[in-house]
Amino acid sequence: MKNSNDISVLATTAQEVSTSDKRLVTVLRQMIMDGELEAGAIVSEVRVSEMFGVSRTPARLALRTLEVEGLIKKRDGRGFTVQSFSFDDLTKAYEVRGVLEGLAAGTLARDGMRDDIVHQLTQTLDEMDALLGSDMPVEKCVIKYQDANIDFHETIMGECDNEFIRFAFGRLEHFPLLGLGTVVFNKDKASEELMRLRFSNMQHRVILDAITRRDTFRAETLMREHANQIPVYSALLVEGSSNMKRG
Repeated sequence: MKNSNDISVLATTAQEVSTSDKRLVTVLRQMIMDGELEAGAIVSEVRVSEMFGVSRTPARLALRTLEVEGLIKKRDGRGFTVQSFSFDDLTKAYEVRGVLEGLAAGTLARDGMRDDIVHQLTQTLDEMDALLGSDMPVEKCVIKYQDANIDFHETIMGECDNEFIRFAFGRLEHFPLLGLGTVVFNKDKASEELMRLRFSNMQHRVILDAITRRDTFRAETLMREHANQIPVYSALLVEGSSNMKRG
C-alpha cells in the first residue's frame, strides 16, 4: 500500500465547494484510492467530521462528491460504504469517454461554435497557462487548474448541441475519476507534473483551433487522444491499492 502522501489526485465534480472543502475531498479520495479506507469500510458525516475536525456541512459535501464519483455507495441506514473497483473496467470506461468527447468536439467543428464561446474558452486556456506560470503553492494551483479544466471540457460537451452525447456520458459518471476535467497529479514529481499539465493545455489550444477551423476529423481525433491519456496517469494512483482489482 502506498503512503497517503505519495500520490495526490485533485478531481472533484462538486464545483460549489470552497478550496478548503476540495482539500477534504482530495484527502478522503486519496485514502480510498490508497486503500487506507478499505473496500467495505463505513464512512459517515460524523466520522469524517471527527477525523478532520470539521463541521458536518463540508463532511456532507465531500461524501456527496465521492458518491457521485462512485468511490462510496449510500447504505440503507446512515453512512456510506467504500467501494472496490476494477482498473480494467475503468480503462474501458475511459475509452468510451474519449469517443464521446471526441464526438462532441467533432460535432462542434462541423456545426460551428459561437464567437462568445470561442472567446470564453480562449480566456479559460489563458487562465490555465497563467496558473501554471505563477508562484502559488502547487496544491492550490492544481485545484484552480482543475476548475478551469472542468470548464473547458464541460463547455465543449455542453455546446455540441447533441443531448444524446451527454446522456450517454451520464451512464459513465459513477466510475471513479471519470468526471470531465479530472486531473491526476503526483505531487512527489511536481515539476514534471506541471510540465505535463502545460503540455495538456497546449493540446487544449490545438483542439480549440481545430474546432474553430471547422476541421471535424482533426478536432475529433485530437480530443479523443487527449481524453485517452487519463488511464495512463490514473495507473500512477491506483497501483498497489487494496481497493483496486485487476480484471
